[in-house]
Amino acid sequence: MGEFLVSKKGIGYLIMYGSQIFNLNLVMTGIFLLCVLASILYYIIDFIEKKLTK
Repeated sequence: MGEFLVSKKGIGYLIMYGSQIFNLNLVMTGIFLLCVLASILYYIIDFIEKKLTK
């Protein structure tokens, strides 16, 4: 949570800035990007784990 509050750039800054200016599209875009990035990273780690445990 601290990264959101004091960030100067990045997705956290995008979400906080959007909420301060009441721009819901900006906030939702930031959250969507976080979800996509988290999903991609999860599948990469899952793929690596499956390869290493065989």
